[in-house]
Amino acid sequence: MSGNRAQRRLRTTVLLAPLTLLLAATPALAPASAATRAPAAPPTTSPGNGPATITGPVPSHAEPGDPSHDYVFYSTPFDLEKAGYEEEEFFISGTATRYNPNPTVDEQKQAARPLGTTPYTTRIVVRRPVKPAKSAGVAVVDWQNVTAGHDIDTEWGTSADYYVRNGWTWVGASVQHVGVNGATSGGTAGLGLTEWSPQRYGSLDVTNGGTVLDDSQSFDIYTQIAQLLKGRGKQNPLADLGIARVYAGGASQSGRYLGVYYNTIQPLRHVYDGFLFALSDGNLPPRAGVGTKAIRVFTENDVYRGAGVPAQRVPDTDFLRTWEIAGGSHVPAYSTGTDPDDFRTTLGAIQTREFGEQAPFDCTNPGPSQVESWTVFHAAYDALDKWVSRGTPPRRAEPLAIIDPGPPATLARDPLGLAQGGIRLPDVDVPVGLNDGINSPASLDNPLSSFCVLYGTHRDFTTAQLKDLYYNTNDYRRQVADSVRRLEGQHFLLPEDGKTLITQANKRKLF
Repeated sequence: MSGNRAQRRLRTTVLLAPLTLLLAATPALAPASAATRAPAAPPTTSPGNGPATITGPVPSHAEPGDPSHDYVFYSTPFDLEKAGYEEEEFFISGTATRYNPNPTVDEQKQAARPLGTTPYTTRIVVRRPVKPAKSAGVAVVDWQNVTAGHDIDTEWGTSADYYVRNGWTWVGASVQHVGVNGATSGGTAGLGLTEWSPQRYGSLDVTNGGTVLDDSQSFDIYTQIAQLLKGRGKQNPLADLGIARVYAGGASQSGRYLGVYYNTIQPLRHVYDGFLFALSDGNLPPRAGVGTKAIRVFTENDVYRGAGVPAQRVPDTDFLRTWEIAGGSHVPAYSTGTDPDDFRTTLGAIQTREFGEQAPFDCTNPGPSQVESWTVFHAAYDALDKWVSRGTPPRRAEPLAIIDPGPPATLARDPLGLAQGGIRLPDVDVPVGLNDGINSPASLDNPLSSFCVLYGTHRDFTTAQLKDLYYNTNDYRRQVADSVRRLEGQHFLLPEDGKTLITQANKRKLF
């Protein structure tokens, strides 16, 4: 048992003992009901590193999906107990230095300048090994994506199984005002933490009472979270994890903010040991003068929409790798699934649990792409960690073949319509359907159908097409196994995940 956990249980025991004696001495008193008994307040401490105070763990008094919303927002359905993990939520408070969130090209060539300070109170969600001895001393701080108007666990949704099997700690960081206080207009308004559960999250605020709405506070809050993770103070409830390496991770809009952070804040603080930029096509590439190891992972959809322009397509260097996934989409099919027990369904069942059924999108093409891009993210995190901890550079990946960078880009395609080049998972290398990065809204009756541009396309091949490609089902399965072995040899696919793809192929009968 960790020292912090022992202290928590000791405090509980000390408080309960006098209460038990009191009840025994006054039998005429009826015990307070669960409805009237005030829950004990979680402890608040000064951790010594990062934020000024940390409160928690903040208890949940309801199961995920309960109408009271008195539980961790986006609590994961991953079977943490079976994995020897636990989910804890903390509120952190402090003072954040503000920095320009929208620097120009020239401003990103140098370290940021402070714009003043602002107080904040926000939350972090920590999914960690229960036993500190099981901790690998590595943490990923997931810059929560807020494009949908609320926090989304993008990095957990793609890589939770990788983190758990390797003893990593995942930290969800709520650092933007939309995620905490909510958007004030548009189709995604009113979904922030304080609006979703005023009872649980009403004390949170990163806007200084509505006066700071540009997310200039977000960068320093993100820095302070990493400092907290590396802290060893006795009052730090996370010190027992022994975190030595902290990686910055974020997707889409969050990846854009991480790009600004890398270029302008990382040179000041150097608290993050490596960066994984996911699916982000709207920011300057990491600049050479910073020197921190970084991997960018794009899908075909990202390249199609803008990541293929010359300003974004910089060559690999001693500190940067760029991997592009053929056929993949910004929003993959697995993230929109309807299984409430699937931790990957961050834009499907989990979102529905928190907000109810949403009106369906009206897209031009069927989608999203079914390419299992999560496997490449596992390999990218693994490569990043080996690069940082051992100095072993990641494999250089062939880029997607571009005819015209656009945007939108024109990609070279084979007769089946599949993009050429890039990292080619079995869904593209041994295809049973068309997966690409192209889609659009068929109508805007539902304004959120504008997100169709992120979906890509999936169309199953006809039986005639399949018979042209494969002699029989066994031929298909053999080719998948060959593709998996090739990707493993290139280190774009981990053996554990290769087994999963082979198992999926072995369950499929073509004709």
